[in-house]
Amino acid sequence: MKPLFAVREVLQKQGMASASQIAAELKLSVGLVEDMLMYWRRRGMVEQVSVGTRESCGRSCSSGACGSCGNAMTSSVQAYRWCDGNLLVEKLPCKWKME
Repeated sequence: MKPLFAVREVLQKQGMASASQIAAELKLSVGLVEDMLMYWRRRGMVEQVSVGTRESCGRSCSSGACGSCGNAMTSSVQAYRWCDGNLLVEKLPCKWKME
């Protein structure tokens, strides 16, 4: 399967993923995956979204997920969401879709 369509299938299956997650699953470079995601964005099939993540305070865990950090700053990760109305995306409509 061509990488462009493999990226599409990963997003359709997962609903939302970062470029690095897709790259790891398909064993491709992040830059190449980002270029393919831009292609799908221009076609109106993918939406880029910011997803907040907790940063670690360094005490209990390495991800900040344990909750002991309290009000630790959050960072934003860029993720991509497939928007053609398939699978999980129906519950999370893209900005350009009206329901």
